[in-house]
Amino acid sequence: MGVVPMSICQKRCRICGEWFMPDARTARFQKACSSASCRQERKRQADRGWRANNPGYRDAVKMRQWAAQYPTYWRLWRAAHPDYVERNRMRTRERQKASRLVFAKQDAIRRDPVGYLEDLRGPGMFAKQDAMSRPVDGILTFLIDQAVFAKQSDIDSTPRPVASS
Repeated sequence: MGVVPMSICQKRCRICGEWFMPDARTARFQKACSSASCRQERKRQADRGWRANNPGYRDAVKMRQWAAQYPTYWRLWRAAHPDYVERNRMRTRERQKASRLVFAKQDAIRRDPVGYLEDLRGPGMFAKQDAMSRPVDGILTFLIDQAVFAKQSDIDSTPRPVASS
């Protein structure tokens, strides 16, 4: 860089609190040091402030008007960026696969709650996981016993209202 004039003093970074020498060209305005994490956080804060001062900027109406004026924009953009399209497609598939697993797990619990709980009792793959499963064993034993020994007459099929506080 060039020579820093003597009139520029060190400043304290508003993000990390460390002292820094501001850039000579923007010394009056610079609020954060030059570390990447501080610059990123400062940008986040500035963007948040701008959005707070300009609330109507991303109005849906405004976006719809723009989209009506440029109906082929996204089609042309996707055609020009096939790697983005493929990455987006893969991520969408991963998200859908993950959500299907959640629903599959819920279905398995509903079909056979006792079997599902017994499967949870399996040996842990890691030492910490094994240590954590020991207290859970007691809980699982209790829940399984409750399900196995419950009398059908004790199980009320009508839902009871929950008192709200």
